[in-house]
Amino acid sequence: MKRIVLSLACVALLIGNYAYATTYTYTGDLYTMGGGAYTEGMRVTGTLLTSSPIPSNYSGDISGILSSWSFNDGVQTIDSSNGEFHPGFSPTVLTNEQGVIVDSFLAMFLSPIGTTVGDTDSYIAVVFGQSIGVVDAVCLTVVDEVCETYEEPASFGQASSPGTWVGGVAPTPVPTLTQWSLVLLALGLGMLGIARIRRNV
Repeated sequence: MKRIVLSLACVALLIGNYAYATTYTYTGDLYTMGGGAYTEGMRVTGTLLTSSPIPSNYSGDISGILSSWSFNDGVQTIDSSNGEFHPGFSPTVLTNEQGVIVDSFLAMFLSPIGTTVGDTDSYIAVVFGQSIGVVDAVCLTVVDEVCETYEEPASFGQASSPGTWVGGVAPTPVPTLTQWSLVLLALGLGMLGIARIRRNV
């Protein structure tokens, strides 16, 4: 009986769907403008890790499949452990027919984001074909208890040309069970339970 249950479990895993964790890597162009801690020799680089590949010809929010992320602007690193996306701008990407990211709207802030005028925020943005790094921008206006506009920062770097995204790096299979595989597992467990009851009678 145990062999039958084990066999059913193996079959269930074999017919399960496989979701592939996918890494997308961004390399920004060198800054054409810089001030404060930033120089024109720096750039924004970063990665997005998704639980499954972003579809081809997609344009929209990826927060539902975004597992982790990390970006560096030459001065600071903001990632999913110390930062957050601005609540007014969900992480959005645009892909081509091959599923490669060709544009994005990613605004990543060090936590917590300022909530009152005069607070300072540091952030990295990869938006509309340009990349930006900013340290200690002073909040000018607040909307819905979140800073919305800032003074022109003294410490910033900016590349006004698009960088390059590379997708599908070293996918890692993550098994997920389909309805049929769950049915097989339930059947196997049920058979094991019946066998135990008969043995005890």
